Parts: sequence; C-alpha cells; structure tokens
Amino acid sequence: MAIRISNMRGRATAGLFCGASLIAAAFATPAFAQDDDAAEDYSNDDIIVTAQFREQNLQDTPIAITAVTGEAITNKAMESVVDIADTAPSVYMSRGSSAYGTGLTVYIRGIGQYDTQFAYEPGVGMYVDDVYHGVLVGSIFDLLDLDRVEILRGPQGTLAGKNSIGGAVKMFSQKPEGGGTGYLQATYGSYDRMELRGAYDVTLADNLYMRVSGFGKRREGYVKRIDFPCAFPELAGDLPTQIAGFDDCVAGTLGDVDVFGFRGALRYEPSDQLEINIIGSIIRDDSGGTPVILSKVEPEIVDGYPYDDRYLANGELVNYGNGIGANATYPFISQVDSESISGQIDWSPTDNLQLTSITAYENLDSVWGGDGDASPLDVAQGQNFSPYHQFTQELRLNADLADGLVELTVGGFYFDSLGYVGGIVGGLGFKQNDPVNNNSKSLFAHGVLHPTPELSIIGGIRYTKDKKDYTYTRKDIVTGETADAPFGFIDEASDEAESSSVDYRLGVNYRFNEQVMAYANFATGYKGGGVNPRPFTVGQLVPFDPERVDAYELGVKTDLFDRAVRLNVATFLSKYRDIILIDGNGFPGGCLPTDVPLCEEPNPDYFFLSAAPFNAGDADIKGFEVETTIEPTPGLVLEGALSYLDFKYTRLDDNATASGIDESYVPAFTAEWKASGSISYEAILPSGATVTPRFYADYRSGVYSDPENMPRNYLEGRTILNANIAFKTADRDWELIAGVTNLSDKRYFTNAFDIFNQSGRTNKVPGRPREWSVTLRKNF
Repeated sequence: MAIRISNMRGRATAGLFCGASLIAAAFATPAFAQDDDAAEDYSNDDIIVTAQFREQNLQDTPIAITAVTGEAITNKAMESVVDIADTAPSVYMSRGSSAYGTGLTVYIRGIGQYDTQFAYEPGVGMYVDDVYHGVLVGSIFDLLDLDRVEILRGPQGTLAGKNSIGGAVKMFSQKPEGGGTGYLQATYGSYDRMELRGAYDVTLADNLYMRVSGFGKRREGYVKRIDFPCAFPELAGDLPTQIAGFDDCVAGTLGDVDVFGFRGALRYEPSDQLEINIIGSIIRDDSGGTPVILSKVEPEIVDGYPYDDRYLANGELVNYGNGIGANATYPFISQVDSESISGQIDWSPTDNLQLTSITAYENLDSVWGGDGDASPLDVAQGQNFSPYHQFTQELRLNADLADGLVELTVGGFYFDSLGYVGGIVGGLGFKQNDPVNNNSKSLFAHGVLHPTPELSIIGGIRYTKDKKDYTYTRKDIVTGETADAPFGFIDEASDEAESSSVDYRLGVNYRFNEQVMAYANFATGYKGGGVNPRPFTVGQLVPFDPERVDAYELGVKTDLFDRAVRLNVATFLSKYRDIILIDGNGFPGGCLPTDVPLCEEPNPDYFFLSAAPFNAGDADIKGFEVETTIEPTPGLVLEGALSYLDFKYTRLDDNATASGIDESYVPAFTAEWKASGSISYEAILPSGATVTPRFYADYRSGVYSDPENMPRNYLEGRTILNANIAFKTADRDWELIAGVTNLSDKRYFTNAFDIFNQSGRTNKVPGRPREWSVTLRKNF
C-alpha cells in the first residue's frame, strides 16, 4: 500500500482517526461469525512468536512486534535483515560508515548505537536462534534459511537474553523436520550479481533429523574507484598515475560483495519430553571496501599537493582514493571470518514444566580499511582488525501453575567476551591491539497472571551485573616499540569499569473479543557503561556511566472483518537518561596553548582527534506506530506501516555542550516520520499456477548521522520504490521472481562519517542505485 507523505501530519491524523473508528466499532459489536473455509482464503494467518519465553500468537502478545515469516521473505525477495527493517515502524538499520567496517547501525525508537565497536553495548540486541550477538557484523545476519524474524520495539531488559535498551531483532532459522525436502535457488542481476542458496532436510535415524543450508553471493561494487591523475590530468598536475593499463581510469569498485556460508542443524527427539538442537555455522566474507564518497573537505596542502573540493563526488558514485605515500599500502576491504556453534536442550519433566538450556560460542575475525580521504594523496589511510570471541549460557524454567492461572519463567544468563580493538593508524604512525574483556551475569523472572480468560497481568524483573577490563597498546608502526608522544603515554595502560542494574516490567492486557486485544506496559532498560576504548591521549582515558530508559506503551491489536483487516496501533513515551554519545570535536574540550591568541580556553591535554564517549543528558521520546494488513478480496493484499517520533532533550551535561550538542538537536539516525507500504495480487491461472505482481515502497524523513546535527552529516529523506513479479507452478515446485529495486534510481545516502571538525572531511555512504534481478527456485 503506497502511503503518501505530503502533508503527512494531517493525513496521519486522519488515518489514525479512521483506524480508531474501526477499532471502536470492533469494541462495540460482537465478534463476526466466521466461516472457516472463507477464513483460509485470507492472508492474516496466525504468526507464532516467542517474545515472552513461550510460543504465543502475535496478536496475543502485548508488545509492539513486527514479525515476518520465511515465506514472506522469499516472496518479497528480501536480501538482508536491513530490508525487513525498512518495512518496520520506528526502526533504522543500515551498513556502517567506512570507519566501522561491516558493522550494522541499528536504532529503534531513537535508541541505538551508531559506533558499532564491540567495546560498546549495542543499543539494540541482535539474536540468532535465541543467541545474543555482541558484534553487529552484517554478513552474520544474512537471511539464510529462516523460519521468521521478530523485531521487538521498546526496552526488552526483562525478556531478552541480554539487556536491549532500544529493542531487539530476533532471527529464527528453520528447524530440521526430516521430511526429505529442500530447495535450490539461483539469482542473477545488476552489477554481475550471482547468488546461490539452498537447503535440504533429511532423517538420519529414528527421531534424529538434520538440515543443511548454504549460500554464496558475488556482486561488483556500485561506487567506482577512479584514478584521479588518469581521469583529470589537467587538475592532477604532476601527481603520478597509479593504475596504468586499466580501462577508463577505473582502478576498481567499492561495495563489492564476495561472501559464502554454511549452516548445519541437528534435532534429536528421543521422547516427547526431550528435544536437543545443535546448530553450527561458518561464514567467509571477503568483500571489498565500504562504498563511500567524499562529500565535504577543508582545503589543505598535503606533501605539496592541494587536498580540496576537486576530489568531491559531486553527485556521482565515484571515489578517487588510491594512495601514493609510504603508508598507502592498505587495501579497500571489509572482511569477516566467523564460526559459531550453539546447543539448545528443552526438557519437559511434566506437562506444566519446561527447562531450557542454550549454550553458544562464537569466534569472529574482521578486517577493514583503506584510503579514508577519498583522494590520491596520503591524508588518512589505515587498517582495522578486530578478533572477537564470545561465550553465552542461558537457563530458563517455564512453569504453568494452578491450572493455567499463572505462567512463570525464571532463569539466568551468562555472557563473556574477549575482543581486540586493533588497527594501524597510518597518518599518526602508531598501531594498536587493545584487548577488552566484557563479562555479564544476570538473573530474571517473568510472570503472567490470568485472573479471567480475557485479562492478563504481567510482571518481570532482571538483575544484571557487568564488568569490563581494558588494556591499551600504542606501538610505532616501523619499530614496534612504544610510540612517540602523546600516543605512547598510554602504552600498556589499563582500566576497568563495573555497573549493575535492576530492570522491571509491569503490564496488563485485555481481550475484549476475538477481534480486539488492548494492552498497557511499563518497562525499564539499561545499557552498560565503561571506559573509552579508543583514546588517543592520556586525557581521553575517561569513563562513562550506563544509560537508562523508563518506557510507557499503550497498544491495541485487532483482526477485523473476518480477519480481512489486521490493524495494530501502539503509542509510547520513553524517559531516556544519561544518554551515551561519542565526542567528535576534540577531547577534553578547549584548545592547545600554542594556538594562542586564537585559543580562548587553553588545555594542555587537548587533542584534535577524539572518539571519547560521554553521558550527554536526558531526553523525552514519544510517538506512535501503525501496522496494517488488508485483504479486501482473496489474493489482493495491501500492507502498510507508519511511525512518528518526537525526540526532545530535557537536560544537557557540560560534556554535551562542549561537544557541540544543542537542545534542539536529535540523536543520530532518529527519523521523525517513517512509512512503508505494498500492494500485491495473486492471480490464479487455469493450470493452477499463479502470477503475483507486487509493488512496494518505503519512506524515511531526514536524519543526522552524528549527534552534532550539521548540514554536512544530514541524510535527506527519501522514498524508495520497488517492484517484482513472481510465478509459481501449480505444484509449487518451481518459482521465478523478477524484480527491480529503487525504480526511480533515487540518489540518497544511508550513513556518513563526519570528522570535519577533527580532520577536515566528511564521507558518506550512498544507497544502492536502481538494480534488477531474476531468481529461479526449485523446491523439492
């Protein structure tokens, strides 16, 4: 369903009024008599989620959730979890900027973490098969052989495996069933895209089943890396060309993809009371550098050559970064190798008790880097590497007591990770390899009381204790000895941080009839503090406190007109405290005494480069969300989502003011408006085969990529239009999908790395241009 955005405030109010009228009518009238055969024609089928530790109908779950089934992911040709996030209200997700490699930037309801460094807590928890992932690396979250994806909005501190202050994204893979079924899927498309996916399910022995799946994909990048002296000799002067022999002065591309992965799952059911699932996966991602362009630059002279606006992309998808200096040896790469294994045991000694144990280990090595200045000059080059290991253990006991009067879950969670903040900072002459250990323990309880069949009262509590240990190394790139001042002063320094929190949830929900359920929730959330993981100087070895949120939510979930219309509405207010931001203006504040008389506040500890975290203050976040699915006639499906978010600082600390934050600013990636819609029609041919054209669109208002809101880090609002057409044979053995994304070839940006105040430049990540693809799938 295409949603028009012009005059959005008035139209949104009218839409909410209409939705409220439908809901009021449902409250006032008894449930419609429903013909079972007719109901099967409609698409609003039950979706089962596990947001409250047990299987539950999506429409009975008193939480704002967007749930997408594996079948819907296939039908809509979604490539990654980012595609799903585009359709969910109040959710922003994109690939990180060049500084953060393959990391994902994730925000829900204005809360997240734009610096994807593992040493920070993600503001949104990412889970695969109920296993928490402390590193937001994109290729791990490819949509491989999924059963469903759940996006939970609002703090999930008492429900998720690790505190998720903004919300949680949970991906659940297909379990082995032993049916001898599977699929093989091939895709070809723009930029020489080649992709292969497949899965097979088999019975190995009595009650022992296995499912194997895999994927591989390659695609050329969409940002051209141009050799500037070759393309513009009149502007390059005597700069030497770097790519003699290449056609059209093109040295390569950025944004190219080269990744494959395998997953194996075993399920053993020796009895009705016991089920054991073991899952292992391997991913190898050898993709190229982040697709960035230079959008703003402060002119300067580098090695006798001008570094200025001649290297700006100026609306083109080009990057002139090649590198000619002694440190120009770092390729454009975004590589990830990961291995993981998890085991889940579900044991039901009685009909009303279930014990669940989830044990998991993950090993990950990521390397990214290249030429950050997007020019042939030796301005900013380097390489980052981040080995990471984590172990998690969760135990849960579910109990149904007093003949279903009480549902109770109690449990504990343990998390331990060791990662390294590693890198070669070519422009400053030092390298680092800083170990950071993160340990977290928590106990939790969640209960639901059912005084009547229609009424449920919810309570939950979680205690969390976090500890982080840091050690810093700063070595000379050439000699390997302690680096020169001021960087060498923190070589072999160490620090630690501890924090704890008690979070809780209170809620009530009431089902008025088969059509309408309403709920009210209050929940708290917490994200741990720590110490600056990337200091440049001693003065930047600073701690930061945890951030917290108190969130209120009211919602209603409806299935109307014999389930032909599904309409879910939520409104929320979040009291966000001690907000963690990252400084980008030099820390500590002030300026060098040598800059007098221009320096008004001399500070001998000042250094112009900074990535120091600090607690900025408090804010109120309020808004509403609407999701609907309408099937006016069998085969015709309209889907839509709309969200509005208002963020307002209520208090700013001195550190925020010193870092350039104003009360009128908003956090990074906080969109005021977001909307998406789709329309599809499944036409049944005389043979029984089907043809389904589908048109879908998503809109986001403008956002900033940095908490210091400046025009240079503003990402303009955009509307993206997509379409595809799917053919399925009558026996559903064959499927063919042809589609086009970004139909209007809209030029827009998804992220930016703004260090103009520090280093005189801003890079941006352009969104993908118009692309076509054809996918053929064989089910067996």
